[in-house]
Order: sequence, then C-alpha cells, then structure tokens
Amino acid sequence: MSSENIAVEVTGKLVTQNEVTLSTGEFDRRAHAMRSYGYPPGQAIRGAFGYLFLAAGLPIIKTYEVNAEPVLYFKDALPYHHRDGGILYPVITPEKYVNYQCQECKEVLRYPSFKSVITKTRLDRDKGVVSMMWRQEGITKSAQFRFKVIVKLKRDGEENLAALMAVLKFVEENGLAIGKRSMKGSGRLQLENLSYKLITRDDIEDRAAELRDKEVIKVRLLSEAIVREKGTNLTIIRGKNFLWSVKNAAKNFNYDYKNFSAEVKLIDYVTTRPYPVGFLDVKLAGGRPEIAIPKGSTFTYKVERGAPAEFYTALALLERCHGIGNRASSGKGEIIVE
Repeated sequence: MSSENIAVEVTGKLVTQNEVTLSTGEFDRRAHAMRSYGYPPGQAIRGAFGYLFLAAGLPIIKTYEVNAEPVLYFKDALPYHHRDGGILYPVITPEKYVNYQCQECKEVLRYPSFKSVITKTRLDRDKGVVSMMWRQEGITKSAQFRFKVIVKLKRDGEENLAALMAVLKFVEENGLAIGKRSMKGSGRLQLENLSYKLITRDDIEDRAAELRDKEVIKVRLLSEAIVREKGTNLTIIRGKNFLWSVKNAAKNFNYDYKNFSAEVKLIDYVTTRPYPVGFLDVKLAGGRPEIAIPKGSTFTYKVERGAPAEFYTALALLERCHGIGNRASSGKGEIIVE
C-alpha cells in the first residue's frame, strides 16, 4: 500500500426497518422507562460489526482486543433532517441543552429523531406465564442516519479493507441488527448508497493549508468525547489535552511520524453537564462508566505564531480520520474545525 494513501472513508445511509432501542443505561423517572439514544452511536455500530467479523472468522477481529491498535474508526450515525436531507450536527443552546442543527437549512431541532416508550414483557418459561413488564424508550418512526467508517491503511490496510468490504456486502444484503432485542427481530437497519473514497496525503495537506491560516481554532464535538489525564476523566479539553490528541492522530495515521512542538492555549469554550457513558468491556470487567464531555460542545484555542507545518497536518488528520481523546475507534471525540 502506497504511503501516499492514508485511509479509506466508507460512507452510506442507514434506514430504520422497525423499532430501534439503543439503551443509554439511564432510567427516565418521568417516563418510567429506560432511555435510548436518538441515533446509533459509533460504539454500537462497531460492536455489531465485531460480532459479524467474529462469526465470519476474520482475523480483523483481533484489532478489537484490549490494547490492540485499532484499524477501523466507526463514527456516530448522525441523523439526516427529514425535510431536506441535511446532516444534523449537535449544538449547545444558550439554555445549555444539546440540540441539533441541520447543515443545509440551519433549522435547530430539539430531538434528532422521534422516540416513544415501548412496553415489553418477559416470559417465565418454567411457569409459562408473563413474569414482568418493562418499558424501554426507542426510535419508533422511520429515520435515516449517516453511516461512516474510516479504514486505516498504515498497517495491513489491504487485508483489513477486504475484510470490511466482505462484511459490508453481507450487511447490504441482509441489513444490520443493532440494539436491544436485535436477536429477536428488532433493531433492523438497511444499509444503502455505500461508497468508498481514498483519503490521500494530498487531501490532508490541502486541508492543512486551509487550517494554517487560522490563528484561532474553534473545534466542535460531533460526538461525546472521553478525555483522561492521570486516570481522571476531564470535563474541559485544555490546550495540552488537545495537542496530545492532535499528535495521537498523526502517530496513528502517518507512515513517517516525527514529534513536533507547538503551544496551544484554550481561550473559550461552551459546554454543558458531562454524563456517564458505558462500554461493554468496562462493564464485563466490573468497572465504572466513563464520564463524557457532551457532543455539541465547542472549544476555542489560540495557536502560537510559527507553529510547525506538522501541527496543521496532524490537525487535519484528527478532523478527517481520528478523534479527540480516548476510544476514537468507537466514534468518540469526532470533531469539525469551524
């Protein structure tokens, strides 16, 4: 694989076929129901593909192991606006709520999709009676979502891309099962309009040239971010934490990474209350949920004059391929530089 090719960007559209329940692990006291995400988060899509890789016996499943170097970076399946098809980006309102703004018409919506409470029953198979009823929030009206995954080409790129393409073909033909009760027919999504785009070094350098003109950089989180420092989850992304993520993106995607120095200072930010986010591997190990910086948050940084070209190249890689903080392969910390 040529060092001029950085990654492959795979995009498509996910369309709901029936109700989708994506539990957040939180209980809504007012609705007396478990809460659900309004669209599939990257970690849920990554998990669903992981099971497919495992069932197919593909070696790429080893990249899912703890401490393994990730090669697939699944992004949150951001919703499309039902009116004009524009992608809905999360924004923080003056009232400190997370809302969603259409990137076409700029309309701001309170909710990314239509959700309602679904009542289900559990069957006691020994007694042959319904043992209890439970209530779960879910996406119950037809909705369409962005599908996006970045395939890193730095190591075993051709093999990993071939494995993903094989599973994507299966998903195109059979749909994607995701969320609660997906083994019983719920949570079916159809994958449509699949396309592949090669991300080259020239693409990254062209974006880096645009960013180089900015002394002040405003970063918007398109997904929640998990940023740690000395084992503690942070609620603000300060300059040194941002710079660490910029360098980390370059280390992961550049063939010939060389360390560089830059001074970045946080000068303004807009965010709201952080919240817990659970992960299956942490749950199985008996650990606590991570504390996430909310999606839609913005952080504005001042970059010193004379910052090296390598900084802006790395920033372009962070925006296009990677993410701020930890668990970027699960869609966390996806950004856009405004």
